[in-house]
Amino acid sequence: MTPTAIRWIAAANILVADKSATVACPERGDGKLIVHDEVSKGDPTKMERHLVCDSCGARNVILMRVSPNA
Repeated sequence: MTPTAIRWIAAANILVADKSATVACPERGDGKLIVHDEVSKGDPTKMERHLVCDSCGARNVILMRVSPNA
C-alpha cells in the first residue's frame, strides 16, 4: 500500500467519526478536505461521503451504512 493510500485511509477514519473535522489533503497536504454526503436513492441505509481537497481537487469516496432513523 502506498503512503498516499495510507493517508487517505487515515483521513477517512477521522471523517467517518466526525464529518466536520479539519483534515489535511492526503495528496499534497496543502489544502483541507471538504465533505459532502449523498444518500442512496435506492437504499436510504447507504451513503457516500465524498472527500474533496479545496486546493488541488483530489477526491475520494467513503461508502457508509447509516441508520434508517438517523
